[in-house]
Amino acid sequence: MHPVRPEIVESWRRAALVGLQPESFDPPYDPDVDEGSRLERAAAPVLDQLGDDLAGTETSVLLTDERGHVVDRRVSDPELRARLDAILLAPGFYYSEESAGTNGIGSALAQRAPVFVTGGEHFADALTDMACAGVPITDHRTGQMAGIIDITTSVARANSLMLPFAKQTAWEIEQRLFDGTSAVERVMHETFQSARRRAKGPLVLVSEFTMMTNPAAARLLEPTDQRLLWDWSSRATTNGGNRATDLSLTNGNAVLAQCEPIDDGDAVIGALVWLRDSATSVSGLDDQVSGADRPTSGWSSLTESERSVADLVAEGLTNREVGTRLFLSHHTVDAHLRHIYRKLGVRSRVELARVVAEQGP
Repeated sequence: MHPVRPEIVESWRRAALVGLQPESFDPPYDPDVDEGSRLERAAAPVLDQLGDDLAGTETSVLLTDERGHVVDRRVSDPELRARLDAILLAPGFYYSEESAGTNGIGSALAQRAPVFVTGGEHFADALTDMACAGVPITDHRTGQMAGIIDITTSVARANSLMLPFAKQTAWEIEQRLFDGTSAVERVMHETFQSARRRAKGPLVLVSEFTMMTNPAAARLLEPTDQRLLWDWSSRATTNGGNRATDLSLTNGNAVLAQCEPIDDGDAVIGALVWLRDSATSVSGLDDQVSGADRPTSGWSSLTESERSVADLVAEGLTNREVGTRLFLSHHTVDAHLRHIYRKLGVRSRVELARVVAEQGP
């Protein structure tokens, strides 16, 4: 008997913590499926083609939104369609981990990464005859997860090509989402991606209607901060200032913010905003300036990126999982971890977790 993969065990733990029971299976249903969303419009031609390609294969393809709400399903085999109906894997039902336990859709949402779940790896007894591969679809206009593409079949029909197939399908939908963006949105996306590669702390791109964040900024902000940041950055760029100033977020937290306008011709279409917790900032945005004044050891010596890595490692994530969560290569995570160990004087993940716990929430 093969050992259960760590990510499956962790998913089971999450399902149990929200009160699910393996023998009980009752995912919620909401018939209000938004068939006119950007995701639906972008995915429809891809799913149409897949529906034809999968005919006669006893394989289905499903699309969900960012909450695990099934919005589309393509399945030609009558027997498989009946099996999917029996386990409520149909448009309108929610297949998040909180609703359906460990499964390709819900676990891909929870891990924000591709997953393959087969047979007894499912948390719910009702799903143990099935195999599914789920892959997140990213809306590169915002950098946020737009939904999940899921390939599902019976355990007897499962094979190693399901996950690569789902990844390719997700990529095609992502390209169509991006192709449907305006020229202005493309300029902002390209600007954000370029800035994110060199940013070491919380970074935001904000416009009148859009807010994109890197993982460090996502920890500080709420969606309601988009309007606040846009109003603030508009005033700052109009006044011609590029000096870091204090700013209160909608949750009451104080940050130090500095912005740079994004121009398209003569028009300002957005702004890059660098953030720093003003309660701990000593000399401005310390990840945007020289680290000469930063201590060389101890928790305060860590950069924002290193703290993000340390927090996730302390939660039990592997280096590859940390890289996926923070959009870094696992080689970069390895390098960060070596620096963290040296600065904190620790030699193991257990010792690191103890140091992180001492920092408090």
